[in-house]
Amino acid sequence: MLRQFVALHTRALFAPTQHRGSVVRLLHASRPVAADLNKEIEAITDLATTAKDEMDFAEESRNSVYYNDDKMAAHDAVEEMTTAYNSLLARLSAADKSAIESRIGMRIKEIQSAYEIMTLNDLED
Repeated sequence: MLRQFVALHTRALFAPTQHRGSVVRLLHASRPVAADLNKEIEAITDLATTAKDEMDFAEESRNSVYYNDDKMAAHDAVEEMTTAYNSLLARLSAADKSAIESRIGMRIKEIQSAYEIMTLNDLED
């Protein structure tokens, strides 16, 4: 009796049904996607750190001969960060987009705003 029960449930568990197969494929497919997503978020976070550092260098070199080069480096770093962030958001669903925005969106916006303020300060000088 026990042997029949085990055989019946084993066949049911491993039967190639449409629903079960799609769930298994989804589970296997979602693992690399989540890992890739975390790698992209980490890369964007690194770009944000670089952009912030470049802006700090530019601010420190204000009123020196190095300022224009430092400001251009800051501009390039902010653009690279923004492009990577927007590219990621464009590929995500609304729910995932919201999660990413709450995870790193504020930092991205802060850096973008700080760069805009730095640019506006140049116009006033």
